[in-house]
Amino acid sequence: MAQELEPIELVPMLEKLVSRAAPSSRAGVFARQFLSELLVERNPWRAALLAKSVLQHDDDHRAWAVLGLAHTLLGHFRSAARAYARAIQLHPTCASYRHNLGHLLDVALNRPHAALLHLARAYKSAPEEDEIASSYAHALVRASRLGEARRVLEGVFRADSPRIERLLARWQGSKKDKQSQAEWDGNAEEASGLPPDLMADEEADLDQELQAALSALEAETH
Repeated sequence: MAQELEPIELVPMLEKLVSRAAPSSRAGVFARQFLSELLVERNPWRAALLAKSVLQHDDDHRAWAVLGLAHTLLGHFRSAARAYARAIQLHPTCASYRHNLGHLLDVALNRPHAALLHLARAYKSAPEEDEIASSYAHALVRASRLGEARRVLEGVFRADSPRIERLLARWQGSKKDKQSQAEWDGNAEEASGLPPDLMADEEADLDQELQAALSALEAETH
């Protein structure tokens, strides 16, 4: 039935279920997870609260992914990276999680070398996806691997040489303007898949605010 309804029709139904079902119940976890996915792009703060509620009862990769996207949209990039890293631990073959984390590391956190660990795997899983290939090529350019970047772009844009050259020229120009962090040895099948300094919790205040709001949300259901 859910597949036959538009998201705008599902939201009120899920909101009602969230208000009535115990957070730890199967219905409560399901409603919060589904609602967080529907709300994340237009209300990332609420989606983050819902995802955190789910994670109190179920260490689920989908909830971590919602939390990663919500933090990204809110501009909390380190928290987003940690959330995506946990999603990947739980679902290591998901190309979209790898891509999202890699793009964050490259563009938002200025860590192109660390990004390559994840973008290479995303590209290997979905080499035909333009967005993944472009993100991978961007990180390769920033890591001074221009030849590889060109081959990746040729794989998705094929005969469109002018487009490929425009992209490479633009990325090389931006590379000169933005000094990347020192190379990180990501051969690491390190549990987190993140450089060690990005595991430091520098957004504790945000987590405390989220936890306080989450407690208030939980109280509404009792």
